Amino acid sequence: AGMGTLADLMSHALDMSHMLVGPIRKIVANKHTFITSRPLATRGEGTHFSVGNSNAPRGEVTNEDYVGILAQFENNVQASFEACRIIKGHGCEMAFEINGTKGAMKWNFERMNELQVHLPDETHDRAGFQVVPAAPNHPLYTSFYPGPALSMSYEDLKLIETFRFAESLVEGRQGEPGFAEALAVAEVQEAVIQSWESESWENVRSLRHD
Repeated sequence: AGMGTLADLMSHALDMSHMLVGPIRKIVANKHTFITSRPLATRGEGTHFSVGNSNAPRGEVTNEDYVGILAQFENNVQASFEACRIIKGHGCEMAFEINGTKGAMKWNFERMNELQVHLPDETHDRAGFQVVPAAPNHPLYTSFYPGPALSMSYEDLKLIETFRFAESLVEGRQGEPGFAEALAVAEVQEAVIQSWESESWENVRSLRHD
């Protein structure tokens, strides 16, 4: 679609932030392309994660491999986003961290069965984050495992996703996330592109045409 990391990786982070925090009001963003040429793909070879053959002919990279965003949400939450598809050390974190006046929590997809929570006002423990493992009190967990801390897998999540989609078809209702949630991400992406061009803050505007 012409976009690089903004569509490839940042779309997931933006969607997750909408679920956790709510709609975004405005943003300011920047981008960069660190690797400006790449091996050209060979038809029928490789996967989504392939890096190409170093001996193959090279072509120009025409989209960004890094995106950074500062955001203000409708509820006045302040946020920052970063995504890059060439850095070393991180595989697929898709991580978030939320910090407030009464506590904090953070999560990392690479350790998806562990939610880190810090609630000093409730626990009177100021030593730091405590790990909450996946357990039977979490939605649909007992459909797969009987006891706590038995790690769910990516394949389990795909099965749940398929089940929820089929459930919405049977019940004749629009499931969530759906097209409205996808459009909300596209609206933020459009504001990001506008910010790249203006080099200033941009409001997130509705792309809906009633």
